[in-house]
Amino acid sequence: MDAPSLPANSRRLAVLAHIDNLASGIQRSNTWPLLIFLTAYLPLTILIARHKLLWDDEFFTLYLSKPDSFSGILDALRTGADQHPPPFYFLTHQIMAALGPSHLTFRLASIFGYGLFCICLFFLLRNRTSVLWALVGMLLPLTTGAYYYAAEGRGYALVLGFCSLALLSWQKAASHEKRLGWLCLLFGALVMAVASHYYAILFLIPLSIGELTRTYLRKRIDVLVWLSFCGAAVPPVVFLSTIRDASRYSAHFWAVPYWSRLFQFYPEFLGPSAPVFLLGTLVYLLSRSRVFRGSIANPEVQVSTSRLPLWEIVTWIGIAAIPVFAMFLAMFVTHGYIERYALSALIGAVLIVCYAGFHIARESRIVPFLVSLICLLFIGLQGVMILRAQSTLVSGLVDDIVFLAPHSAQPIVVSDVTLFHRASFYAPRQFARSLAYLSNPSYSVKYLQHDTVDKGLLDLRPWFPLNVVEQPEYVAEHPQFLVYGIIGGWDWLTFVFTPPAYKTEILDRLTVKLLLRVQKVAPGSAQPNLRQYLFSRVRTTGPSLCEEWFPGDTFCTAIEQKRRTTTLEDAIHPKIRVAW
Repeated sequence: MDAPSLPANSRRLAVLAHIDNLASGIQRSNTWPLLIFLTAYLPLTILIARHKLLWDDEFFTLYLSKPDSFSGILDALRTGADQHPPPFYFLTHQIMAALGPSHLTFRLASIFGYGLFCICLFFLLRNRTSVLWALVGMLLPLTTGAYYYAAEGRGYALVLGFCSLALLSWQKAASHEKRLGWLCLLFGALVMAVASHYYAILFLIPLSIGELTRTYLRKRIDVLVWLSFCGAAVPPVVFLSTIRDASRYSAHFWAVPYWSRLFQFYPEFLGPSAPVFLLGTLVYLLSRSRVFRGSIANPEVQVSTSRLPLWEIVTWIGIAAIPVFAMFLAMFVTHGYIERYALSALIGAVLIVCYAGFHIARESRIVPFLVSLICLLFIGLQGVMILRAQSTLVSGLVDDIVFLAPHSAQPIVVSDVTLFHRASFYAPRQFARSLAYLSNPSYSVKYLQHDTVDKGLLDLRPWFPLNVVEQPEYVAEHPQFLVYGIIGGWDWLTFVFTPPAYKTEILDRLTVKLLLRVQKVAPGSAQPNLRQYLFSRVRTTGPSLCEEWFPGDTFCTAIEQKRRTTTLEDAIHPKIRVAW
């Protein structure tokens, strides 16, 4: 009975031995894990960055980083309409000035920041676990919901990168005698983290708790480390006036903090990694089964090259709890909270997960090796899904432009702010000039309970090439106009343009979007606005702003070619979309 099973066992052992040899080769190298990561990360992220439409927050970054001087950026930020620190916009401006403006260079800082985040995780874990588990820690962030920010023209990826660099610098400074360089790097990393987003200052809380624990255990204060922590205070002190200006928006901020939102952070960002965790658990259970036992264990039990100190454990747990600190800050100080403000918590979460995995399966090289393969497979599948989703968004934008083009001789109010941003940027100027966004902060508060969008777009008209008009002024100048968008959502227009003051009728529809004709029953009057905003100085004909501001960017050209080849019939009856 046992004879037939011998060849099968031999083949199984041979396959496992081959896999173990591969794992052992990676385990003995510091170069191969980094090459594996860069091969998985850079090509995919660059491809996404080049073929991803800009959206609302990114347009803020683009327009506010356009001024040619740092003082020009400060003037725009003194309106308080955007809450990122000035150095972030200046950095974006300098990158595009040096390398040429495009979708890719616009997002290059984020690509760097997220890559730095992953690489720092590798070095944080390498001396606390093993090279293979450090490889898992480096790849795991590419499977999370946070990967979205790797190709997002905002400061969140930079926060992740510089916070993880600060943690690594602190770990090295606390355990090395020659540490002056690490202390300087710690100071600089904290400065850059908070200069990328003010909420990054929350990272100082778990670092301080960890250093207090270290002080208690050593019975001695490390003055130089505490002085290095002061780097986090530099941006808030230097830009205190812009922070005060931004606080004017807190009264009716769109992201209202609720305690229940604490439970949304990890499902939102680690939820996409659920298949990786489940398959990793399955690999571990198989490694413990009788079939595999004894065939995949290391000949020598792996041990940590350095036992994890208590102060580091406390810090990791504190980092993972940053959403709690962010919620307290939002509730009692800033009055604004969205999950991405606490994104640095993922640093602690990934470290804890990988450290726990190492101790659970510490006798096996194959378990972390197979988990790494699962991560790589998931990264590829996720990349395909992201590119397909972006292709669908491009097609949807083109359909909207083609659908509205026959009506462009009439004034068109776009109620969807995202569509307004994108159509104003990607559509030809002749068409984009007919579009307008109506702003009325009081109506927005009345019907939507926030005024952030309307108030911000009004305040930033000197810097934004957009046709943003106050609603009473526009209605007085245009007794009849068209409205295009979705009923509800962030749109207050449909609450206002109703009888008896207005006569509204449906002209057409495209999927869930309606095209309405609105006529004021009793035409009013308003004083003309003689102030010249940036929109009035933008040329009225020619290619899109995208082609003008990002010259040579093939993505802009591809959108225009797609618009030219899409017919009205295609827009009304869209075919099945095929990814580029």
